[in-house]
Amino acid sequence: MIRFFQGIKRAADFFSMHPGGLSFVTEKRLRDLEASVSRLPKAISDRNFTSIMNLEYDIYELKETIKTLQNTLDKEQVPTQLVLPAEQAKTFRKPKAVKLQAVEETVKKVKSKLTQAKVKRLFEYRDGELYWKVNNVKAKKGSKVFSLIGSKGYKYLRIDTKSYQYGRIVFLMFHGYLPYVVSYIDKNKNNTRIENLRAATPSQVHCYRGKRKNNTSGYKGVCLYKKTGKYIAKIKKLGKCYHLGTFNTPQEAHKAYCKAVKKLHGEFARVA
Repeated sequence: MIRFFQGIKRAADFFSMHPGGLSFVTEKRLRDLEASVSRLPKAISDRNFTSIMNLEYDIYELKETIKTLQNTLDKEQVPTQLVLPAEQAKTFRKPKAVKLQAVEETVKKVKSKLTQAKVKRLFEYRDGELYWKVNNVKAKKGSKVFSLIGSKGYKYLRIDTKSYQYGRIVFLMFHGYLPYVVSYIDKNKNNTRIENLRAATPSQVHCYRGKRKNNTSGYKGVCLYKKTGKYIAKIKKLGKCYHLGTFNTPQEAHKAYCKAVKKLHGEFARVA
C-alpha cells in the first residue's frame, strides 16, 4: 500500500516538473490526487470508515490514472526509476546493434613432421580415396587405405601410430601444407575428393554448419526472447558476437542474419 502511494507521488512530482510530458494531466488534477492520498492514511488511523468509503472512488480513479501514466511513460521512454512500482513490469533492455566489421581470417597451418613428400611416397590418390604405394604390416601395396569413422562423422586414417583426418591428408598431398581445419563444400564428410576440400578457420566451419537441433525459431541465427515475444538476430565471428537487431517476426530477423553472414563469412556463408 505504501509503495502504491509512493509511486503516485513520484509520478506526480515528475509531471509537475515536466508539465509538457502529458497533455491530459492538468496541474489541478495532480493536486487533487495528492490531496486524496494525504487524507487516506489519517482516515485509516482514525478508523473513520465513512471517510474511507468516500475515498474508495478516489482510489479507483487513482488506479486508472496509474495505468494511463504507465502506458505513456513506456511510450515516451521515461527513465525506469520514475515508472510506478505498483504497476511496473519487467522490461527488456534492447541490446545495441554492433557495426559489422569485415575481419580477414587467416587459415592456420599446423606444424607437423608429416610432409607432402612423405604422404606422396606412402599413398596414391584416386577419385577421393588413398591407396598404399608401399607394403606394410597391415596392408599390401595397391590396397585401399583403411579408414575409421569418428564420433562426429569424419573419416580417419593412421600414419606412424598417429590418427589423422582423412580429408586433411588429401589436402596436404595436393597443397603442401596441413590445415588446422578442412571444410567440405558439399557438406558430406565422407566425400574426400580434393575438389570438395578447402582450408578454413574454426569460425568459418562453424558458420557453414546448419542450424542447431535445439533451434526453436526455425531460422538459423534467430532466437526468440520469451520475455518480450520478439526475435533476436545475432552472428559470431572470431569469438565476437554481433547483435543484428530485435524484430517482430522471425522472417525479419533471418533477413538481417542472411545479409550479415554473407558480409562476414563470404563463401562460407550458410543461411539454413
